[in-house]
This record gives sequence, C-alpha cells and structure tokens, in this order.
Amino acid sequence: MKTLTKIYVLRVALGITAALICIGYGLATGTIYANLVLNRSVETGSATPQDWSPSGNGTEWSTTYARTGSRSIRINVTNDSAEWEGKVNPVDEGHTYHISGFFTGEVAADPFFLTIRWFSSSEGLIEEHNISIPVGNYSRWSQLGKDFTAPSGTKSCQIVFRAVNGSGAVYGDDFEVRQTEPLTKFLNGMSLAIITFIISYYVIKLKFQFKVEKPQKLFTTGIFIYFLAWAVFWFLLYSIIAAA
Repeated sequence: MKTLTKIYVLRVALGITAALICIGYGLATGTIYANLVLNRSVETGSATPQDWSPSGNGTEWSTTYARTGSRSIRINVTNDSAEWEGKVNPVDEGHTYHISGFFTGEVAADPFFLTIRWFSSSEGLIEEHNISIPVGNYSRWSQLGKDFTAPSGTKSCQIVFRAVNGSGAVYGDDFEVRQTEPLTKFLNGMSLAIITFIISYYVIKLKFQFKVEKPQKLFTTGIFIYFLAWAVFWFLLYSIIAAA
C-alpha cells in the first residue's frame, strides 16, 4: 500500500475514533440524552410514586395499564380538576427543552394538559406552558410533546399531568424533559474532534515523516477525509443513541 493511501486510511480510522470519543464524552456528561424527570416511568414508591405528588379527587397510581414496567398515573374526573406534579432535575434559563409524555384512555371533555412550570429561586412560579391532550379515545399509548424555552430567571421546573374542570379517564407514563439544541452539542463535538485531530497529527508525523518528501504537509494531508469520517459517524451514532 502506498504511503499516501496509508495516511488516508489512518485519517479515516482516526476520524471514526474521534467520533467515538465525542459520543463517549456526550454519554458520560449527559449532553447527548438526559431525561431530567425523576422517576420518569412512575415505577418506584410506596403509597404514591416517588417524586410525584397528587392533588384533587380522581388521582390514582395504577397497575391497570403501563407503557413501561407495571405502573402508570391516572386522572379520572367528571367536570373536575386534578393533577400529578412531577419533580425534575435543575434546568437553566434560555435553554430549549423537549417536554413529552405517553397517554392512553379517554378524554371526554377538555381540558386535559401536560404542563411544564418554570420556577425561579426566589420569586416562585414564573410561567407555565401547556400541551393540550385533545378530546378523544386513546386506545393505544400516544406520545404528546413540544419544545419550550425556559424563561429568564428559571432555576427549576416541574412537569404536571392535569385536568382542569375536565371529564375523562386518562393514564400517563414515561414522562420526559430533556434539553435539545443539537447545534450546541455539535459544536462541543467539533471542539473535541479538533483536539483529537491535532493529537493525531503527531501520530502520523511520527509514523510517516521519513517516508514523504515534504513532512510539513502531513498536517493538512487527509484533513478533509478525517472530518468527513468524524461527521458521518458522529451524526450516525448520535441519531441512533438519541432515538433509543
């Protein structure tokens, strides 16, 4: 195999290695996928699910239906209000978060909501955003979700499954609050890829500096294929892991 071909092959291998490093860093720090809801599938607890608080008549920690595990939370009301409030790990103002949950049952009359409430450290509730659970019969678990940006001053939030003077019997499970902003994650990955590229240059220089006519060009030789290999594998692995 010619020297130039060997360099290109090594660049591809190092690009894939850089992608694996970026993915490993993302998994370790939770920047690829981090569901911030505590007890997201409402499985653990004693009389009520841990980190979830019911209020109003018609709330139940149910074993009748479950999307994950053996339990879900239920609201069963007729022209009445009830809610389940779930705790969430700390969030930051200005960042965008995806809010979602899975629901089954029947909404006979509006309104049922999945709600995110934003809190400051001193002033309490700042704002809330609602995702409507429309009137209908949900014979299968259906996911409802939307992206929201945390208002200025936000230090924490709360996810809420609720009915407000509504009628119906609805089960909720597998709740989620996770930060989005893939561009930020991509730029963080790019920074690691550049650092890995600089380190890889010394690996290539050590191996090939006496086998080429112009060793000073080893820094740029194969740079495009390196970053192409990194980008392809980073996006592929990120998509697979985030989707899972």
